[in-house]
Amino acid sequence: MDNAKKMNIVWLVQDHVVWKHYRDTEGPKPTLPTYEKLSAEGTEFNNAYTPIPLCGPARCSLLTGVYPHKHGILNNNKHLDLAKDTPSDVNIYSKYLLDKGYRTGFFGKWHAGSGIAQDFGFEGYSLPGYGNPYGTEEYGKYLQENNLSKPFVDVEWKLTGKVHKDVDLTETGIEPNPNSAIGHPAAGVIKAPAETTEAYFLSKLACEWLEQRVEDQEPFVLRVDTWGPHQPYLVSEPFKDTISPKDIPEYPNFKNDFADRPTYHQRDRDEWRKKTGFTTWEEWQPIVARAYEHFSQNDSALEQILDTLERTGLDKNTVVIYTADHGDILASNGGLFDKDSMLTEETMAIPLVIKWPGVTDGQKIKDKLVSNMDLVPTVLEMAGVDVPDFIDGTSLVNLLKEPNTKEWREDLMAEHFGHINYHNIQRVLYWKEYKYVAHKDDSDELYDLGSDPFELKNLIDDPSMESVLNEMKNRLANRMLEYDDSLEESKELMAQKNLVKQ
Repeated sequence: MDNAKKMNIVWLVQDHVVWKHYRDTEGPKPTLPTYEKLSAEGTEFNNAYTPIPLCGPARCSLLTGVYPHKHGILNNNKHLDLAKDTPSDVNIYSKYLLDKGYRTGFFGKWHAGSGIAQDFGFEGYSLPGYGNPYGTEEYGKYLQENNLSKPFVDVEWKLTGKVHKDVDLTETGIEPNPNSAIGHPAAGVIKAPAETTEAYFLSKLACEWLEQRVEDQEPFVLRVDTWGPHQPYLVSEPFKDTISPKDIPEYPNFKNDFADRPTYHQRDRDEWRKKTGFTTWEEWQPIVARAYEHFSQNDSALEQILDTLERTGLDKNTVVIYTADHGDILASNGGLFDKDSMLTEETMAIPLVIKWPGVTDGQKIKDKLVSNMDLVPTVLEMAGVDVPDFIDGTSLVNLLKEPNTKEWREDLMAEHFGHINYHNIQRVLYWKEYKYVAHKDDSDELYDLGSDPFELKNLIDDPSMESVLNEMKNRLANRMLEYDDSLEESKELMAQKNLVKQ
């Protein structure tokens, strides 16, 4: 295939989005011009999930197309190496694209084990570990070339101590150090234009890279992974104060007492209440408002990339993908924060829209279960690569061409291996409108998301749901075996929960 016929792909990945808040609640919402523009011309997947709601493992799945239990990076351990600690038959998608003559770009947050994107053949800009773009030489050059002032932050709320004013982001950064002047969790205001934020910085670098592809006319696949809108929620003009906190209605499951939930859910909820001191919705409203504004700010930065594609004519032969690594549990379920270790809909649900010139046209697919892990085989197939057998995800190409096809998965598995203060494994299985969560050494969960989208009533002990529960268990067992989920803890979970293939 000659270069003129090869499809270009731009793949936008945000981090830690308040997606369920945006999609399923009333009141003020983030303004998302990039998402809305793509959904108007693309295919919007309204039943999309992450394979694991934790940054490092999710990002490794977004690079390999396999579940964490297969690529081996189960938590945010930055010392594990995708090249050395992953099975030899599991590769990052850039390998196959480079072999096909594609230029591969990656700008932004890597956080996929040790190393950086450029170790795997990507051009562009990334940093080891979680990363702090604000302290880098490239960011300093960006400020200078665009006549932008340094970003100083007034911290409004910080979990672990006294708030500070006039914090220099170029010195403090945004890495998750609770002892820093900003720290995690936190919220505040950047006293500089929005163009000083990392999302605008990355978008500008990506646009410059796209301009070079116009000149050389080489086919490309470009990833842009922003650090936001992951907390700390830091907002600049003109996004600051665009949402009135008092107008945000109470989150639908905020008063959930967790009486029918696994023991660790109750424990973590109580621990977060002790940490924050928050027991009322009014205390959460200002932080939720900043989170919404941060999401708006981040999405608006990515609009520069769409504008560049349109201005240069690249849009006519470029697929654009918009998604996130996972969700955000913010202020839900009695006042939780970050991701915690739960497989709630707030952490699991993600945005996913794909614009494919000449193919998509504003469709909305509501009944098909999809995962952002499906994007690796999708990108490879679009680029003319034979999808390797090791990949767990399923290409969305046929679904994009035939949204009403019946040939699609009936159920979807996701997983978790714990985070911070909880380390037992969990597995989740989605089927029809139902959701089953199996917890090792704890009680389980079963929900009818069709009638209970905010998971207010756990049906695990409801006698009338026995047949559904058995079906869910059998399906989960089938998926665990199909995807070779054979870690020792996985085997223990299957035995403990009587997960038997049917």
